[in-house]
Amino acid sequence: MKNFMPITPLFVPGIRFDRFEQALQSGADTIIIDLEDSVSETQKDAARNNLVKFSRKNTNIFVRVNDLDSPHVKDDLDCIEQCGEVGIMLSKSEDPSAITQWLSLHKTIRHILCLIETVRGLAAISELMQHKNVMGCAFGHFDFSTDLGCEADLSVLAPYRAELVLQSKLHGKAAPLDCVTADISDTDQLRSDCNDAKKRGFGGKMLIHPSQVKTAQSVFLPSKEEYDNAKKLVEASAEQAVLQHEGKMIDKPILKKAKQLIENYERLSKAKVVDTVI
Repeated sequence: MKNFMPITPLFVPGIRFDRFEQALQSGADTIIIDLEDSVSETQKDAARNNLVKFSRKNTNIFVRVNDLDSPHVKDDLDCIEQCGEVGIMLSKSEDPSAITQWLSLHKTIRHILCLIETVRGLAAISELMQHKNVMGCAFGHFDFSTDLGCEADLSVLAPYRAELVLQSKLHGKAAPLDCVTADISDTDQLRSDCNDAKKRGFGGKMLIHPSQVKTAQSVFLPSKEEYDNAKKLVEASAEQAVLQHEGKMIDKPILKKAKQLIENYERLSKAKVVDTVI
């Protein structure tokens, strides 16, 4: 499993083994196989069997597990034991002790994503982000808005989304993942949502259909052109505090951002993620 925060993770219902390969071919950098919400009580075993079979040949898998209080947790743990190195996504993350419990039950878990879907989860985010095994967090806006009693509108939820970005940065975690765009047929809306998320400091977006991958990647992944321009800018700086480049005044904050883009592109290139962009 690649040691970096997902950028365009794609959810796949655990019961739909036929979609696993399709998800891989979509170019998504990570697949989140869902054993929880999208799988009925009578299909949990079949979903776990699908996960085990698929994980033997593939990496970069996160598993959205059932809650610790559910009757399925033991079977989920047994399943993960057979999967090798996979990450887990904890839905409705609220209690930091739940992370400790998961790790005590399964000592090979290295990467955890906390899905913030409740008011209590947002209130506890600082504590959640302090755990060394937590790679980062993601925002589930439908459940959160229901819990808070507001509209599931990105502008309405902007203050709460900003808190994820702030706390992730404060605790040295990767930039968080923004919520899904439900209408898989509306590419313009998806692009708008991605641009909004990127401007607000999110590092990626959770996806629910293969058709969403390329659009999301075109927004969140640095392009070769952006990389080349950043390299030129850094080279032109020659360690000067302030310079003029292509008609624009460039100072230290802009140089720092350019260096971050270079580092991010080279990291993703090494991991063969940016190769998937058109």
